[in-house]
Amino acid sequence: MKANELLNSALKMLGYTNADGNAELTGRIRNSAIVAVNLVYGDLWRMCNTGEFEPIESLDYEIKLPQKAMGDVFLYGLAMHIARSENDGDQQQYFAALYNAKRAGLTTYDTVRNALPHPDC
Repeated sequence: MKANELLNSALKMLGYTNADGNAELTGRIRNSAIVAVNLVYGDLWRMCNTGEFEPIESLDYEIKLPQKAMGDVFLYGLAMHIARSENDGDQQQYFAALYNAKRAGLTTYDTVRNALPHPDC
């Protein structure tokens, strides 16, 4: 999915669209959107992928994350950062709670090892 599609979805969730007659708000957010996208992208990249993280340089770039991270998790994180940049504390707290809950669900364990100490008596 492209970064621009994710940004549009996040703006709709927040209610920050041109439909409300506030084109200036949407324009201002789009000017700083690459930073917000890279913050979420980098965070999720380190959880889901291996290798070096390469930030996007424009909103036309494809976000390369597993499908489980691309849905709600990325959108909630992006909405959280956008709301924070607009000093919208209520929405920032709401989306931060959703993002952290969904983000915690991405953690998986491949193996379990017995880590209890055994005394050498």
